[in-house]
Amino acid sequence: MDNDLPLWIAAARFSVIIPYAASLKDRRRVVRSLLDGTRQRFSVSAADLGPADTHNAAELGFAACGSSYSELLERMASLKKFLCQREDEGDFEITKSLSEVFNNGDL
Repeated sequence: MDNDLPLWIAAARFSVIIPYAASLKDRRRVVRSLLDGTRQRFSVSAADLGPADTHNAAELGFAACGSSYSELLERMASLKKFLCQREDEGDFEITKSLSEVFNNGDL
């Protein structure tokens, strides 16, 4: 394996509030829709990070890898734009977002 090939990794985390969720079932519906939509559209790994005991909040995590910093930076920006557009539909509100792109040599 050639260790000189670049490997870039992107990670993003979004905190959301789901104000109209009256149950965990409502929360799962919103979160599953967001995770499935981002997986299909942006070729990212996506996960519900919790908290498992509340129905009106969620932490969503996303990760991707690629061969260039700029490609991943653009993908994470597009992902954020997509989530902001979905936020306008009113099912959830983004309260915090963090993203980072780094080289595997930085690990």
